[in-house]
Amino acid sequence: MQELSIDSVRASQRPSLVKHVRLQIDPVTGEPVLLSQEAVLTLNRSGYEILQRCDGTRTLTQLIKELEAQYQATNDTLVPDVLRYVDKLSQKGLLQWI
Repeated sequence: MQELSIDSVRASQRPSLVKHVRLQIDPVTGEPVLLSQEAVLTLNRSGYEILQRCDGTRTLTQLIKELEAQYQATNDTLVPDVLRYVDKLSQKGLLQWI
């Protein structure tokens, strides 16, 4: 399996939800959800924590450093997981890079 790492270009980019997507807590279930015009995605806690930081103000590197500090995780485990997650959402058109 190919190891995922942050390239220098993406490390300085800032992920942000696209305009038609909204992150919120569902008032009925209390679960975090990602709302778009086409779908409602129920998020797990990790996904929610990542997406809360995808506000266009933090670089990908800053976002990962915050998660490392909050969860005392190692860069080796956190980076591949975060990259896969943001790549998947980018491919679905829910996340953009500034």
